[in-house]
Amino acid sequence: MKKVRTMAGKKCKGKKVLPFYKVKIEKQLNILKAFTVLREKGTSVSYKDVAPLAGIKSETNVSACLKFWHSIGLLEREGKGYKASDIIVDFFKKLEWGDEDSAWSLMRDRLAKTWFGESVISAFKVRSYLNEDDLINVLSSASGVTELDSTTRSSLKAIVKILEMVKIVIRDEEGFFKLNQELVKGLRDKEFNLPKDKDVIKITIGEESFIIDIEALEDFVRKHGKKLAKEEIKLE
Repeated sequence: MKKVRTMAGKKCKGKKVLPFYKVKIEKQLNILKAFTVLREKGTSVSYKDVAPLAGIKSETNVSACLKFWHSIGLLEREGKGYKASDIIVDFFKKLEWGDEDSAWSLMRDRLAKTWFGESVISAFKVRSYLNEDDLINVLSSASGVTELDSTTRSSLKAIVKILEMVKIVIRDEEGFFKLNQELVKGLRDKEFNLPKDKDVIKITIGEESFIIDIEALEDFVRKHGKKLAKEEIKLE
């Protein structure tokens, strides 16, 4: 069977669309902002309309960026071109009004629901800290990539940049990433579907929550727990 080479910005069968690696993510945000400005025209907008506003000389590079943002719903198809989604419009409006926290929170919530946001959040359920290579490996698997060549790796690094920019992940001084505590709290507060035919208890340890069968917990405590005398028990 002939292998299909994965190229950034091109959707191969069974694979996710990746960011175009030749244009920095900060520049790609300028492209999205240009779409919000041109949305008021009421007609579909092409990459040729966007390039000068975004400050990018190569119209071809602008065109190559659009497929990724369309694939995650931040750009929408309109006629032969695209238009900015409502979320992108709201995002840039909040930034203009100086409400940066609200703007980035809006974008963070949206991107946490993408395939790459969900895959990274799931990885942090297993490990509290990940380095850049760990994140790239997680994203590589989630994207359906079969060959992690230099081009694809650059595109996946761009996704790490997006995750860091919107603060889904936060990098420490040693270069390790952790999940934003705002999202950790959201995971903790998420409702669990508890089995109705068993007595269970929810236990949270650190950043992870578990559903434990009460009978199994009682048996474990009896076998492995240390029994305390009354004088050793103190209530705070």
